[in-house]
Amino acid sequence: MSLVILTIIAKLRHCFSCKGRKNYLCNHMMNKHWRKYLVFTLFCVAIYFPLFLHLDWQPMNNWDESLFGMRAAYMTEEGQYMRDYTLWVDGGMQHRSTKPPFTTWLQVASMKLLGINELALRLPIALCSLGIVLLFVWFARHQLGDVHIGYSAGFVLVTSLGFVKEHAARTGDQDAALAFYMVAGAIAFYLYLEATEIRKRLGWLAMLTAATIAAVMTKYAFGLLYFPAFLIYAIYKKQLWNTLKRGSTWLAFLTIAAVVGGWLWYIEGQLPGFVDRAFHHEMADRYTTTYRGHDHPWAHYFIRFWEKDYFMPWLLLLPASLALLFSREKSPLRDFNLLMFLCAALQLLFVASSGTKTEHYDVVAYAPMAMLAGIGLYQLGVAVVQLWKDRQHRPAAVVATYLGVFFFLVLPYTRIIDRVYKPKMPDRTMSYGYLLRKIQKTKPEFKQFTIIAPIYTGQVNYYAGLMNRKQGYHIKISEHPKQVEVGDTILACESKMIEYLMQHYELKGIETEGKCFLAIAKGLKSSTDSLTTSGQ
Repeated sequence: MSLVILTIIAKLRHCFSCKGRKNYLCNHMMNKHWRKYLVFTLFCVAIYFPLFLHLDWQPMNNWDESLFGMRAAYMTEEGQYMRDYTLWVDGGMQHRSTKPPFTTWLQVASMKLLGINELALRLPIALCSLGIVLLFVWFARHQLGDVHIGYSAGFVLVTSLGFVKEHAARTGDQDAALAFYMVAGAIAFYLYLEATEIRKRLGWLAMLTAATIAAVMTKYAFGLLYFPAFLIYAIYKKQLWNTLKRGSTWLAFLTIAAVVGGWLWYIEGQLPGFVDRAFHHEMADRYTTTYRGHDHPWAHYFIRFWEKDYFMPWLLLLPASLALLFSREKSPLRDFNLLMFLCAALQLLFVASSGTKTEHYDVVAYAPMAMLAGIGLYQLGVAVVQLWKDRQHRPAAVVATYLGVFFFLVLPYTRIIDRVYKPKMPDRTMSYGYLLRKIQKTKPEFKQFTIIAPIYTGQVNYYAGLMNRKQGYHIKISEHPKQVEVGDTILACESKMIEYLMQHYELKGIETEGKCFLAIAKGLKSSTDSLTTSGQ
């Protein structure tokens, strides 16, 4: 809606124009380039808050952020790939790590600069999310002929709940970074087909190759899910044969295969069995079977767009954008609109057909969908401007502007700010991090205790290992409350474990956070006391 607002301001500027040329400041404020930079600055301020506000407020998420955190922290500390999470913390979960390392390297570099903490893990991902927005703005300005399309698409992306959520733009999970590499690859592919000069064509092919390597080295074959869209788009542009017969195309394929294959060969030599587990655990088994209860209907990801407001109200703007596909007039806007549609649609169809449907498999679809909705938002703005040009319809234009600003600017933005302002995890099973961070500040004298939790609680493993390694703690992890002895200092959050502890031990509280507590087991309860507690 920035296009609408700016155009109306431009139309009304004579009401506030300078009366003479001597007013230097006034003349500069009316300068076209000054307004352009002002709008860009305001846009950057607007997108800053959804992506970066209180970025380190929450502790690590249980899944999968804490796992990425342990991988990056271990690599920062030890300088090598972490093959198993027991290497991070004694008594931790016995779970092999088989993720590729590219985005982890970025997080390691961040930790080298900022230390091992939540901000260092999340900042590279948030910057990649910002990178998508800036790519949209750059591409819209230089290829689509109007920067407002990029502003609209970027605003849609950072106000989409499906993108600004756990596992995505604001956590240490790597799906938003993957989206950045894949979108960069899609733009490079588009420009590669459009290039007429050999030098430019080779440059865009090099960018596509680099982006593909980054994507595959972040999430294996998942990083190739835009390639079916590239194939169809090349056929539509009648460029498939020209592309396949070029030697540079096959050199790019060989480069990708050599880099990815070389790393797999190296890591297999270091960790025998790695490739087999990566193929089955990270790819084949997740597509053909249901992994850890992530079983949902085929339309699961589509339904969430409106039921959970993951892509509302932007879903309402897609028809206007998709109508361009049926336009007879060829234009860069229509072609890029088609490419973005193919990328989003085919990726969503692929993950919808997967046996395992996790929370984050659809994250990479939000970027091309944001461009589609951004084009729809831009078209809506153009329509309002056309209304304004006709004096008879100016009242309608004013009403449409107010309604549009409210529904497509104010409501989405306030909703996303409410989501990111001092965010709080509601699930008490993920509250270990809150209590552990609180203990470091309020009870620094308690350096030795046992966390009673399921061994596969990622948050517990991350913070226990970090505090042991960096802050002189001696924290143990146990999932057996029956092994607690009198005199032990214990931390618990799980309901069943808390119930057992309350029934069998006299506890002296030290610190609490929600229903989680740190306490000392002062003694055993008698059988009568246990029965009384159970009855209560």
